[in-house]
Order: sequence, then structure tokens, then C-alpha cells
Amino acid sequence: MAILPSSLQAVPLPSLLQSIGIISLILVLTPLLILLYNVTLHPLSSYPGPLTHRASRIPWVLALQKGHLHTHLLTLHNKYGPIVRIAPNELSYTDPTAWKDIYLNPRINRADLWFRKQNPQEPYSIMGANEDAHAKFKRAFMGGFSDRATRECAGTMEGYVGAMIDKLRELCTRGQGETVVDMVQWLNMVTFDVSGDLSFGSSFGSVENGKPHAWVEISNQFGKGIALVASLNHYHLGLTKLLRKMMPAKTMERMAWHKQLTHEKVRERLRMSEGRKDFVQCVLEYNRDGSVQEKGRTCTEEEIELNMSVLVFAGSDTTSTAIASTLWYLIRNPEWLSKAVEEVRGTFSREEDIRMVTTSKLEVLNAVISEGMRLGPPSAVTVPRIVGKGGEVVCGRRVPEGTLLSLNQYPIFRSATTFPAPNTFDPSRFLGLSREKSSAAFYPFLLGRHSCLGEKFAWAEMRVLLARLLFGFELSLTGGEGEGVEGRGLRDWGEQKTFIFWQKERLGVRLQVV
Repeated sequence: MAILPSSLQAVPLPSLLQSIGIISLILVLTPLLILLYNVTLHPLSSYPGPLTHRASRIPWVLALQKGHLHTHLLTLHNKYGPIVRIAPNELSYTDPTAWKDIYLNPRINRADLWFRKQNPQEPYSIMGANEDAHAKFKRAFMGGFSDRATRECAGTMEGYVGAMIDKLRELCTRGQGETVVDMVQWLNMVTFDVSGDLSFGSSFGSVENGKPHAWVEISNQFGKGIALVASLNHYHLGLTKLLRKMMPAKTMERMAWHKQLTHEKVRERLRMSEGRKDFVQCVLEYNRDGSVQEKGRTCTEEEIELNMSVLVFAGSDTTSTAIASTLWYLIRNPEWLSKAVEEVRGTFSREEDIRMVTTSKLEVLNAVISEGMRLGPPSAVTVPRIVGKGGEVVCGRRVPEGTLLSLNQYPIFRSATTFPAPNTFDPSRFLGLSREKSSAAFYPFLLGRHSCLGEKFAWAEMRVLLARLLFGFELSLTGGEGEGVEGRGLRDWGEQKTFIFWQKERLGVRLQVV
């Protein structure tokens, strides 16, 4: 017979059973009462949204982990309108007014969920929620993205784009004038080579070798991990530390190797002679500023290391995604493909004349890229903002402090209210009189203090990339309609998964030398 512990032997059995019953009842009722409160008494209870989302964060987490949060939010907005309660403490917007209400308000900051420091010793990231650190890094790096710096770095970018075109032409020569390539892979390779050179002082050699560098492949896998950590951070249970301990040894080894290579590349760049025109040089010049030194605002080597890694990935993935999306739609729309080709070939007689300074005024090319980014935004799911003390007014309604605010590009760019026939590839939205109306809701690089530093350089790179492809090759799908993305035959670019970065599938394109 089992013997009760001595501490319980004196407790009458009915009292013990009553205590267990009360505890069980509390454990059952507490979450139910929280759910009931979220739906009926919460400060956001008047905002529309599905009952499940108003009651719990879980539906949001599940959609994010499946990689379909962007399409899920679009479905919710199509049903509930421009402002939707997507979690007990979070609102999502597709009203264009929200852009300025949220992103230009100095009292609404990034929420510390997606890029939280794991320990106090880690350096801050420009992507993090610390406003003081963000301001320092933005000032340190902005010199590398000025108009002058962009012009000075253009030659490096154009050189790598030219090398990619030469490689593709070689493949066509071997295939008797044509070849089939995965344009997602080639665009990734060239953009990472450009960013690697300008951030680390040397490229990854991907275009030259015809295959992605291991550093790039590992970086492309970070999206799922960031999304998982962001989900766990909502619950304040310290699960991220446990998650790290549970990671497979092979994954930890790859992450350690990635970090070590980043360390070596940055140190190698810092040992180079002064005067090289790249992003690191602007940080070194910032550090030498007397007022910066006086205030103790210089960037440490660890901060340079982390943030250069961030710049390499952010600057590469967004650009390659934008052009891949543009190609996906452009090849499926012969009328617009012909217009873009006619503009490029009618403007240039030699490939080497297609440069940053000569492509900025190509109206059709710019409109085509804008429409490609509208349908396949580089960041379909963005980092939420949080309302500060006292609350704020967003889109004419009072929002209490502590509320998370989301303005995700995919649902707002596909809003039928702002963009009629939203799923149709129609670059005319960004031409003539229509351009002003479309631009009021179209901020693929965000706006305000957290806008993308490299927007001007990204635009220059996208124009040169697409223009040189259109100039040198006839582009077509590898099979019938819908078979350009091999494997699944996607009907729309948005069917692919996205966490915070797109999980881009193969984009098979047939190239024929002109």
C-alpha cells in the first residue's frame, strides 16, 4: 500500500481532494477567463476580427509558422476591412493613412519581438528595437548610402552584373544560343556578391563559380528561426534559451561557422588600406569624427561585424526578391514584356551604356519594377510597432498604449480599395496620372526613421539588372503557362512561403541570346 508523505498524513482526505479540485478549477478557468476578457472587456474589443484571433495569439502564430501569414492577413482584411484585430493586443492596417500615422510618429517604436538580444553581451543591431542604438548606426552607415556614395559604388555593382550577364551568355553559347537557368539562384548570387564586396571588402565568388557560397545558403535559412523566436517572445516564457539548447549539433556548427567567417571577413576588411569606396569606409570615417568620439558614440568592431552581416543579407535578399518577382510577372505578361524590351533596346545600343546614371529615367522599366514589388514585396511581413505611453490616434481612432501595430506590405499592396484589380500585373498604375495615387500607398522600403538606408542603391541595382537582362536576352517560361516556377507550378508569386524573408522557389527561365 502506498504511504502518503508525512507532511500530508495529517491532512484530512476530503480537504486534500478539495484543494486539488480548486487548483484544477483555477488552471482550467484562468485561461478561459483570459479568453473571455480578450473578447469582451479588452481595450481593443471594439475592433473587428475573427473570434479566434481576438481571443488568442495562437492563430497568428500558426499562420506565421506555416509561412502563410501574408496571405492569411490579406484574407482577413478582405473580410473585415482596413483595420483588423489579428491578435488580442495587435491591430493590422491596410488603410494608406496608417503609413504616416505609424511610421512618422516618433512615439511609436519597433516592438522588441523579432530581433531581440539573447544576452547583454551581444552588440545591438540596426534592425533591433533600441532607438538609441538605431540612431547611432543609421548615422554611421548613412554616409555609405548618400547620392555621392551610391554613384561611387555603382561601378562595383555594374561590374558584378556584367559578370553575371557574361556567364549567362556563356551558358547560352554552350546550348546553341539558348539555355534554361534558375533566375532566383542567379539573382541571389549576383546581389550577394555585390553586397559582400561593399560590406566585407570581397565578394563571395558566387557568380564566378556559378554556385551559391555556403555563407549565403546558411543566411537564407535564418528566416524560419527568426519567425520561431518572434512567436516565442510573445509568451515571455524564456523559451528561446531552451530552443537554442535543443538545436541539433549540426545546425549549431553551421551557425558557428557562419559567425566565424563573418568575423574573419570584417577583420580582413578592416586591415585593408583606407580610401576604399564601400560601406565599411563610411563607418571608419564616422568613428574618426571628433564629436562622435567625444560623446562615446563610435561603433565597436563587434557592432560593425554584426551590422555588416545584416546589411549584406538585407541588401541582397530584398533586391533579388524584387527582380525575381518582377520577372515572374513580366514573362507572363507579353504586352508589358514587349514594352519594357522596346524601351531598353530603343534607348541603348551597347550593353556597357546601361548603367546607374542612364537607367533612372526609363519610365516603363521603373513602373514594371514597382508593380513587381507591389505584387511580390521584398518584405511581405514586417516588424510590428508598439504604441507608447498615453496611447495614439491611428487612422482617426484612439489606440491604447502597449498595442502592437502592423502594416504588412503584402495585404496593403493587394488591397482592392487602393489598387483596383489588385492581383493583376498592371505597371500603368505607376505611369502618368495614376502614379501619384498609387505612390500614396506604396512604400516598399518603408518611410520615416526606420526606412531602408539602401533604397537608392537598391533601385540603381534593380534597374541595371533588369535592363541588362532585357537588352541581352529573349526571356520566356520553361514550359506552359504557370510552369515557370518548376516543381509546383505556382499560380501567383504570393503562394510561396514567407517568414520575414521569402522562401523563394526555383524560377526556371529560358534565355536566348539576342
